[in-house]
Amino acid sequence: MELRNQYWLKPEYFACLARHGITHTFNSWTAMPSVTEQMALPGSRTNSDRMAARFLLKPGRKYEDAVKAFQPYNSTKEINEDARKAGAALIKEGQQDSRRKTFIYVNNRLEGNALGTIEAMVSEANSSNAEDTL
Repeated sequence: MELRNQYWLKPEYFACLARHGITHTFNSWTAMPSVTEQMALPGSRTNSDRMAARFLLKPGRKYEDAVKAFQPYNSTKEINEDARKAGAALIKEGQQDSRRKTFIYVNNRLEGNALGTIEAMVSEANSSNAEDTL
């Protein structure tokens, strides 16, 4: 379930999803709190078998502004450290639980190039895993 209205991010919403085995999809969107903030909300992980996040836009940025700033989407134009760290944290959580499937979607309008953002998230998740084993 993906919401784009921050006012529904309440304990009752998360409890309802958990009761029915539905996954809350964390999302980075203009009118939403950051994924990091959503992850910190009690009960936000509503399905222990599945996790999903969509990194679409930097919170506060309008879609049209992102299109103008980032097209033709062939390179990273603006690094979003918070989104990268949140994505890496979700990937790392998924790696620690072999039963859980984790889905991370990244849009070109987050930083300018989705493939570069995904590569950075995976790299950060793997580097923090290596640090944990030292």
